[in-house]
Amino acid sequence: MIKVAVIGLGPIGIAAAKLIQQDNRLELSGLVDINPVKQSKYLNELDSEAVPGSPPVVESLEQVDPKPQIAIVTTGSHFDRLAPTLRDLIRHQIHGVTSCEQMIWPWFRHPHLADVIHTEATKAGVTLVGTGVNPGFVMDLLPVVLSSMVGKVRKVRVVRVVDALTRRLPLQRKIGSTMTVEKFKSLADEEKIGHMGIGESVVMLAQGLGHHPMQSDVRITLEPVVADQLIRCDLGEVKPGFVCGMRNTGRYARNGLEIELDLKMALAANDPRDEIEIVGERTIRMLVPGSTPGDTATSAALVNVARKILQAPRGLKTMLDLPPCGSASL
Repeated sequence: MIKVAVIGLGPIGIAAAKLIQQDNRLELSGLVDINPVKQSKYLNELDSEAVPGSPPVVESLEQVDPKPQIAIVTTGSHFDRLAPTLRDLIRHQIHGVTSCEQMIWPWFRHPHLADVIHTEATKAGVTLVGTGVNPGFVMDLLPVVLSSMVGKVRKVRVVRVVDALTRRLPLQRKIGSTMTVEKFKSLADEEKIGHMGIGESVVMLAQGLGHHPMQSDVRITLEPVVADQLIRCDLGEVKPGFVCGMRNTGRYARNGLEIELDLKMALAANDPRDEIEIVGERTIRMLVPGSTPGDTATSAALVNVARKILQAPRGLKTMLDLPPCGSASL
C-alpha cells in the first residue's frame, strides 16, 4: 500500500481523497488544511459521501503520522507561492503531485526558482510534478500525443469551451461571473482573475514538439465574456451586460511551428467541447463533445499520477517526463 496524504481540502482535494479511499493500492494516510474549521474533522464530516475511517484533518504536514510517501497538493495556482510547501516535501523526502497550474511548466514564469527546486528535489531523491485537465492534459499533453501520428507538425490548434454552470463555485468566481466589465478588466490587468496556465500549456506543447520558446515568444490575451440574457449561477444572478465568463488565448509562432490555444469558460456557454487539430502532411482532428469534465477529471489525474510517481525520474518534472498514467482497473 502506498501512503498518500492530501494537502488542501477544497473541492478538488476532497474529491482526490475520496478516490484514494476507493483504491486498494493506496492508503489515505493524512489530511492537511490550514483552515481551523476543518481541523480535527474526518473526511466523511467534510463530505457525506466519503467512507468513514479517514485520519483527522491536521494543520501541517509534520503532524501526519505515519509519514506518507506521496502528497497530493491542491492549495493554489502560483508556483512561487507553492515553493515553501514543495520544500517541506523535499525536506521530509515525500514525493509531490499538485494541481498548481503554474507547475505544469514552472520554468515559464519562474525559471531560476524552478532550477533551484529541481536541484533540491533531485538531491533529496524526490519527484515533484504538476498535473490536471487544463493545463496538464487537454491543451498540451494530449496534442503532443496526437502529434506522434504526424511526420512533421506545422500547426496545432486547440479550442476548449467549458460551460461553467457545470463547474464548482471557485471556478465560477475565478472567471469573473457577476462582475462588471470594468471590474474584470481591472483585475485582469493585475493578474488577479482568470484562468492560470495557458502560457505554460503553450510552452509544454511546444517543448513536446521539439521547440524551446522563451516567455517573450508567447502571446496571451484575456477578455471577459458578457451575458446577453439573465443567467442564474451559484454566485447569484448575472444580468445582461455583466460578465459571465472569460476567453483566454495563447499563441506561439516561430521556426515553422504555429500553436494557437483558445479557451472559453463561461456560464451557459454554447457548444461546450474540446477540439484539437494537428496540421502536417496530413491533418488529424479530435473532438470531445461536452468537453472533458474539469472537476472530476482533475482529481482523477492527481490520483492516477500519484500512483505512477514512484516510477518517475527524480527532480522537478512535467507530464512529458512521466510514463502513461492510466486509470486504475482494480
